[in-house]
Amino acid sequence: MTAFFTKRLGNHQKKMMRFLKYVMNDHFVLVCMIALGGMGYYYSSYLKTLDTSVSYMRILVLVIWLLAISIGKLSTLIQEADGVFLLPKEPEMLPYLKKGLQHSLIIPIVSEAIIIGVSFPLLVATTQIEFSSYIWFLLSAVTLKYSHLWIQLESLYLDTKKVVYWQDFIWFVGAILSFSLGLYVSPYLSLISAVIFGVVLVLVAKKNVQNSQLDWDKSIISEQQRLKRIYSFFNLFTDVPGIATQVKRRRYMDGVLNRIKKETANTYLYLYSRVLVRSSEYSGLIIRLTLVGLILIWFSQSFWLMIIVGVLFIYLIGFQMLPMYHAFDYMLMTQLYPVDTSQKRQAVNSLIRWVLVSAVTLFSIATLIVFPDKKAAAEIVIAYVVMTLFMTYIYLPNRLKKIEKK
Repeated sequence: MTAFFTKRLGNHQKKMMRFLKYVMNDHFVLVCMIALGGMGYYYSSYLKTLDTSVSYMRILVLVIWLLAISIGKLSTLIQEADGVFLLPKEPEMLPYLKKGLQHSLIIPIVSEAIIIGVSFPLLVATTQIEFSSYIWFLLSAVTLKYSHLWIQLESLYLDTKKVVYWQDFIWFVGAILSFSLGLYVSPYLSLISAVIFGVVLVLVAKKNVQNSQLDWDKSIISEQQRLKRIYSFFNLFTDVPGIATQVKRRRYMDGVLNRIKKETANTYLYLYSRVLVRSSEYSGLIIRLTLVGLILIWFSQSFWLMIIVGVLFIYLIGFQMLPMYHAFDYMLMTQLYPVDTSQKRQAVNSLIRWVLVSAVTLFSIATLIVFPDKKAAAEIVIAYVVMTLFMTYIYLPNRLKKIEKK
């Protein structure tokens, strides 16, 4: 069964890689680089303001680390048909699940290493803890996560609901106690405490699993929910089979939509405006990009960094809306409308212009509030306006013409 899991894992990874190539595109990588640069600059500046008089930092770091060890779910790769075809192999499923548990440790370990590593300077700047203690806290987090994955594995078996509930509670208390001992007493005690709690919880879980039967329905549903969360993320960047775009009525936007006159000249404007407002594919994307841009601008303290971030996100918002041009290509009735197809281009450009103006207004307000030099802030706002004019009157019209010719 371990070889069977390895084969299934290989197929799963190939499938994930097909989607990742759409996620890790040039725009996403560029945004991540700029975001990391801006956040790193702000974080380094913030660290310089800290000293031993900051008393709450241990509690803040404790909360961050507790959130870090909650990252990652048990990956079983169990499929719906397994409840029938693998039922005769149920006695051999435990090695299969153990293999899944080992695979499930990879992402949590990497996440914990990064999160603990990034947050550790907060402790060094405000306490007597040294950087050399990092490894003890990381080992504590990995130990706690390993025991938590065993509890998740145990929950897939019948008649374990009450036991798992109490084990989760004990695990959470143990995590708080382990990190608290390390932060307030000694880093070595953090690892010792984590190992004690971890060993006890794992031994109890192994004993309960050996005396119970696998709950196939729960195992299948649990894995489907895990994969759905992953596919929902991929669906932000590309179409994923089985993940449909949500459409919501949004009555509160009727006042805005009804301002568009119902006449022949506004046929496509009428249609595209409803796609923009009611489809999560575009409205959600615009909101996310605008919020990320606002956050980066808010925490940026550099003149040029604020310009680069604002201009980049204005471009990304406009560029990501271009596929809306094809929203009604699948409808036969739009091909029969006695309407000039140039209306499509004009309608899409008008909507993108409206969205960009709204985003630039928010970026400008944030810039004027955050940036101390108001004259320089006004220059940044001018750069945003110039980029918006370039996008709506030069770049987008030419881009839409090329799309129309294809």
